[in-house]
Amino acid sequence: MEVTREVVVEMIEEDSTLWTLKRIEMDQVMAVLKEHHPVIKDEDALFEALLDVMYKTRPTGPI
Repeated sequence: MEVTREVVVEMIEEDSTLWTLKRIEMDQVMAVLKEHHPVIKDEDALFEALLDVMYKTRPTGPI
């Protein structure tokens, strides 16, 4: 599966679970995605990878 910016944006728009990623620059989303998930075979794997991107880009600090 070819993971393009358009495919990622479409998946984020279609699934409210991923809407947190709307607050992050798409360049950063794509960079983290490619760094940690260089090979994505299908839509399910892309969804899981985007959840991981959400986790890796979450704000940190005192609660």
